[in-house]
Amino acid sequence: MKSIFLLSVALLLSSCATTRAPSLNLLEKRSDYDNMGQIENELSSVDAPLLVPQRTNPTVTDIWIHPHEMPTGDYFRGGWIRTVISNARWEVEKKKSPLVIKKKSKHLKK
Repeated sequence: MKSIFLLSVALLLSSCATTRAPSLNLLEKRSDYDNMGQIENELSSVDAPLLVPQRTNPTVTDIWIHPHEMPTGDYFRGGWIRTVISNARWEVEKKKSPLVIKKKSKHLKK
């Protein structure tokens, strides 16, 4: 009786774990990464885009704090602290050539 109960609990737990629906990432779907249709339509209406904004990366550095005794009498073992030196920002550059968007091919051609 005990083995049948354990078997039924195991089957119940494993069957619930295997019926998961395929995940749909709505942000990926809405961003239209594959065919980039909306971006190409907007850029085709403009002869040569003049300004293209670009996001710069933040400057981040690691700082080592050496082991020491604190004024409260506690001992600090030391460790790394990561800090941001300069934040990310948007830069707008004037482009002389038109912006070209390359599509990724879904199938590799041989």
